[in-house]
Amino acid sequence: MKKVMVIIPALGSGGGERLAVSLISKMNPTIIQSKLVVLYPYKDTENARLTVEHEIDTVYLNKHRGVDLSIVRKLKKEIDEFKPDVIQTHLYVVAYVLLAAPLKIKKYHTVHNVAEKEAFGWRRIINRIAFKFGNFVPVAISPYCAKTIENLYGIRSENIPCIMNGVDTSEYTVSPIRHNGMVFINVGRLQTQKNQALLIKAFARVVKKEPEAKLIIVGEGELRKELEVLIAQYGIERCVSMPGQCNDVRERLNAADVFVQSSDYEGLPIAGLEAMACGLPLISTKAGGTVDIIKNNENGFLVDIGDSDGLAQKMIFLIENKEIREKMGAESRKIVEMYNLDKCAQKYQQLYMENRLLENLEES
Repeated sequence: MKKVMVIIPALGSGGGERLAVSLISKMNPTIIQSKLVVLYPYKDTENARLTVEHEIDTVYLNKHRGVDLSIVRKLKKEIDEFKPDVIQTHLYVVAYVLLAAPLKIKKYHTVHNVAEKEAFGWRRIINRIAFKFGNFVPVAISPYCAKTIENLYGIRSENIPCIMNGVDTSEYTVSPIRHNGMVFINVGRLQTQKNQALLIKAFARVVKKEPEAKLIIVGEGELRKELEVLIAQYGIERCVSMPGQCNDVRERLNAADVFVQSSDYEGLPIAGLEAMACGLPLISTKAGGTVDIIKNNENGFLVDIGDSDGLAQKMIFLIENKEIREKMGAESRKIVEMYNLDKCAQKYQQLYMENRLLENLEES
């Protein structure tokens, strides 16, 4: 039996948090005993509710905003009491774990984005220290991301476990009801990285040719007002809806025809995998690990980052070509089986059980 402590900042609605909770739920309890430690206070989100649904041993440390050194003491107490064999970290917790956890404990930090975008400034310095001196091992979520870790931190690629993100494909169905290619959906936080402004610009062009087209942008964030102003400027309020953070993402994906992503950078987007599990074709910028899940001209289209015209052209093309749209959607469903959550969890479990660097995990 291995004891694994998983540490994350908060249980928000992001893909990293969702992956962390989902992986714990899929661990074999006869060989892995898991404990989830969340730095920030409880918030009523879908991910938080999942911890209750799956009866995950979870503790909240009620961190204050900004630097909160009391967390080091609280975290050390949890580590001393649980006595983990392995610590798994996600997102921005490395600094606290570095200060609180004994050096002898093996620690794995999943890098959920391209490395140069995941950590800036002092966080990047902390990561360098952790990887070099703190018994931390980075885990990449795609081959593309593994290369960025190697380039930024100077860690040889064979020493970087690569475990592709996964979704529980059994929880997703392919809806037989579509809307003639007219309904496009984007799922992601409303922030600079996701660049929904580019998507809105592209969609404004689509509407000129296809006035009945609809765009649904699911997510919440600091750019909401700015995006609402942009939608009004293009005069497409009737065609664009922004329902905010939703707990029915699966249902919304199944009510759409095409998933569109306009990000400037990505790790390996869970939302894209979820769309594939619902049998949707994808249109996306060539952002990070997205290129690992979209086979251009097979289950979707890739366009250059920042290319609003390219996005618009592909959106119009899929409206006008039903047979290709349906074929790409079916291919998405086939490809996503490679990213099954059970396989993802098995690889993490193997990593924890062997408690050493594994080579070429993505091949197994």
